[in-house]
Amino acid sequence: MENNNQEISEKVATFRSHYGAMMFRRRYGEGCKLKPVPRSLSSSCGTAAFFYGSQWEEYIDENVEGVYEKAGDEWRKLYGEE
Repeated sequence: MENNNQEISEKVATFRSHYGAMMFRRRYGEGCKLKPVPRSLSSSCGTAAFFYGSQWEEYIDENVEGVYEKAGDEWRKLYGEE
């Protein structure tokens, strides 16, 4: 059974390039907005995709550096290398 909190929690994806961020946004659709990466997260390009939902795994490709979920005032890593 899916956790409904996961469905509505804010998530952010970071990228190796701005092009990767734009392609993620195009694939994800209107529920995704490109914004500057939060200072607490590292990114190679400075652009992040902010979105909600639990079906983000299907949009992962070689351009995605990491995916994080908002947990209070912190970001919890869901995907990416340590």
